[in-house]
Amino acid sequence: MKLPNYLIICLLMCFVVTASYSQRVITGSVVDQDTQEPLLGANVVVPNSTQGVVTDFDGNFSIDVPETTTSLEVSYIGYESKTVTLTEKNEYQISLSQGEVLDEVVVVGYGTQSEKDVSSSIQTIKNDDVAKIPTSSFENTIQGQTPGVNIAASSATPGAAVNVNIRGVSSISASSQPLFIVDGVPLVSRNNSALNSNIQPANPIADISPSDIESITILKDAAAASIYGSRGANGVILIKTKRGSQGKTSVDVGYYTGFSTITNTPEMVNSTKFKEFFNTAAEFDGLGPDYFDWIDTSNGVNTDIYDEILRTGITQNLDVSVSGGSEKTKFYLSGNYFDQEGIQIGQGFKRLSSRINLDHKISDNLKVGTTTFISRGDHERTINENDEFGVITNAQGWDPTAPIFDEDGNYTNPFDYNTWWPLENPVYIAEEYVNTSRSTRIQSSNFIEWDLVPDLTFRSAFSLEYSNFVEESFVPVGSNKAPNGEAIFATYEETTWQWENTLNYNKIFGGVHAFDLTAGWTLQETKAQFSDQSGVGFATNNTASISAAGTILTSTSGKNQFGLQSFFGRTNYTFDNRYIFSFTLRADGSSRFGEDNQYGYFPSGSVAWRLNQEDFFDVESISNLKFRASYGITGNQEISSNWVGTYSLNANYDGTPGTAPNRLQNSDLGWEQTKQFNVGLDFGMFNQRVSFTADYFNKQTEDLLLSANVSGLTGFGSVFKNIGEIQNTGFEFSVNAGVIEGDGFNWNTGFNISFLDNEIKSLLNDGEIIGRNHILKEGEAVSTLFLIEYNGVDPQTGDALFTDVNGDGEIDFDDRQIAGSALPSYFGGWTNNFSYKGFSLTANFQFSGGNKIFNQSRHVYDNFGFTRSGIPYANISERVYNNYWREPGQITDVPRPSTEAGQLQRFSSQFLEDGDYIRLKTLRLGYNIPKNISDKLGLSNLLLYVQGQNVFTITDYLGFDPEVSTNTASQGDLNVLQGEDFGTLGQARTITIGLNTSF
Repeated sequence: MKLPNYLIICLLMCFVVTASYSQRVITGSVVDQDTQEPLLGANVVVPNSTQGVVTDFDGNFSIDVPETTTSLEVSYIGYESKTVTLTEKNEYQISLSQGEVLDEVVVVGYGTQSEKDVSSSIQTIKNDDVAKIPTSSFENTIQGQTPGVNIAASSATPGAAVNVNIRGVSSISASSQPLFIVDGVPLVSRNNSALNSNIQPANPIADISPSDIESITILKDAAAASIYGSRGANGVILIKTKRGSQGKTSVDVGYYTGFSTITNTPEMVNSTKFKEFFNTAAEFDGLGPDYFDWIDTSNGVNTDIYDEILRTGITQNLDVSVSGGSEKTKFYLSGNYFDQEGIQIGQGFKRLSSRINLDHKISDNLKVGTTTFISRGDHERTINENDEFGVITNAQGWDPTAPIFDEDGNYTNPFDYNTWWPLENPVYIAEEYVNTSRSTRIQSSNFIEWDLVPDLTFRSAFSLEYSNFVEESFVPVGSNKAPNGEAIFATYEETTWQWENTLNYNKIFGGVHAFDLTAGWTLQETKAQFSDQSGVGFATNNTASISAAGTILTSTSGKNQFGLQSFFGRTNYTFDNRYIFSFTLRADGSSRFGEDNQYGYFPSGSVAWRLNQEDFFDVESISNLKFRASYGITGNQEISSNWVGTYSLNANYDGTPGTAPNRLQNSDLGWEQTKQFNVGLDFGMFNQRVSFTADYFNKQTEDLLLSANVSGLTGFGSVFKNIGEIQNTGFEFSVNAGVIEGDGFNWNTGFNISFLDNEIKSLLNDGEIIGRNHILKEGEAVSTLFLIEYNGVDPQTGDALFTDVNGDGEIDFDDRQIAGSALPSYFGGWTNNFSYKGFSLTANFQFSGGNKIFNQSRHVYDNFGFTRSGIPYANISERVYNNYWREPGQITDVPRPSTEAGQLQRFSSQFLEDGDYIRLKTLRLGYNIPKNISDKLGLSNLLLYVQGQNVFTITDYLGFDPEVSTNTASQGDLNVLQGEDFGTLGQARTITIGLNTSF
């Protein structure tokens, strides 16, 4: 890649070295002014710099400051910030009173800022909020807490991937997931599974233990995210892990165990009703009332299929961390063990991880540090979770007159009984079909930080991430799916290194001009290699090794490599604490794109006005009134591979090796670009006891990375081009209030809601049908359902009514039409925190709606009497049994039973439902043991708690859970195939008992 000359000059500037200067060490403690209790996690920073520390459990701190430093800024959320003037002494006790929170230091890209000086749209979630929700992955802990961020757990499968969209879906084929940055290192978050067909993929983010997280910052608008340029189009989530501080060594231990059950199940009829219903269907069809009397119900078999496949899942988690340090060296060491047993048999997830964060001061102006993390995850999943051989779909269609095991204890075969749909015994699928994966991740980042001159700091960090994913799948000999056995073995190994160099300059001139300047250069390279082998024909079920297969169907391997070079700069300027300006420019060069368009340039700017700081503004009750506006451009390069011209090395002919063109090159191929405009208001009263934030955004994504048809004369059928446009617009609102703040009882509450509209503005292949149930259409949302229209039941005949679009007298795929968007148009949450003396109570609600769900599972268990090959198609639900049409004039949405096909159309809006729901996501009761008792036990503190997750859900959705989604295998599926439920396991209700202690 060619480098512009001015970018080379910027690079050279990053390595300027100048004289060092002396420093001093300031130590002390931070306490509550009224109670004198130590404040854990208070920020102690050098004004107008990135130098800062947080206090330890006892409120102690130690910070290295330049000799020229005359003061320190101390802040803690919920307390008034204080500026401490430094004298000749080096130790201070600092008292904070409850109140002002605007000086809270927040993490932004490549640095920190005071909250009052932020002019872009960001949201920070502290460790206390993360720790309140025991879960395998941190995304679940922030669900419903942040406006503009829609998080959906697609399945209750342990360790399954979570879908995160910040301000909408902004792509079709490229990723719409945010960029995850952990301690400055981009985290591999995409699905690298080879077994991703009709299965909930493993979640790479679940490798991180939530207990290690100090804070989470979400960069939502372009002004905040554009510092990450080509990787920030979908927003950025910055994860800061815990670090040590000077003081005595502290050992923290957390343990919990949880008990999980299914929250809701569509109820199936028993054997008697099953037989009676199908006899009714035959009678309606003129076949006589006893047509299905050959179904034997005399043996007393009445299988409750949910009892067979579902269970109480047990989760255990243990966290141990040791932190502390001296004036020179500070450390944080942690270990985590997590073991979750799924609520469906055959599913589970285990994680073992460890982290060490070290900071060492070599001299007064030079320090180094390292962050090293290693994790091993074992995923046990069930094969074909979301298709015809899935456990759930086969269970819900199961014949209630059929036992799971015969008299000899062997699995029964559904083909020996009375239904057509179940293709396999669901317990057999869960217990004997094999689908396991093992993930290993090692991530290490090492940095050096040099204070070159007062207010100028150089930082260089080199990071390395290695991830390995190994999968095995085996369908046993004797199964209905593969009578001779079938196996797959796949590996994916990826190594990424990154080198970042930044210069940061902070200075205040004349007491009113505050500058924060950042310049940087980064290099990143990713190498991956993968293999995929499959075979059929096994003599025994004792081994799933491909070498034991009678026939090897496929045996492939490959490599992939791409790189990224970036230059960036940012200027933050604040005048007299009133007017705030921020400008960013980033240039990214990617090897993924054509040689004529490798570099993308991503500028942004934001302004803010703190009206309440003006001399003419004299409303004492208003503590904050800030207007914000921003505009910027970010990019997206997250396509599956390099899209340059390539050659295949296996173009063999008649035993002679050869090469041949494999992919057509497009030298003009470049970045998807997202242009985002944002205006916002931050308002606070009574020293921030009440705060309100509102934002409007407009995101225009242009130059979509899509496959376009080309002339066959090229030798290819298609090539990737930059075509198409998507728009996301919306409003976000949040309000937080300290409703009651007393000596004994306190109540804090927060509410947020977001409104979102997604629309395809331009598309090359307008009207393209995606999958079986979705369409890409200009003027519609990205995930738009395309179904046959169901018009209800004729009250006189009981017949199902469908719209015959083309008027040919047949109801088929040609009669499909747009049925609604699968993307929620609104979502949000309501949080409540109560405390009384040592007790605390947390209640978090989450809600979402305005979307449609195609509940394809109902095609199985809402059978209306349909038969195939002369036998019942599947079982029926209690809802169908209780509500089917019985007589002329009856108004119902369930047609009369009939053995013929006309009453049931699988791909119709007959099974389309509203996805609206409100959920009590978290209910937690905690008790802090009095300090005099914990002291006697030799503990610094002891917290006991009991918690419920997914306590109850209010919804009209007829399936397991309105949050589930079937199509999660790829980034494209997450974009364009949302809103389908076919055999997906719903969320679990979990009761957790746990404790946290320190000593």
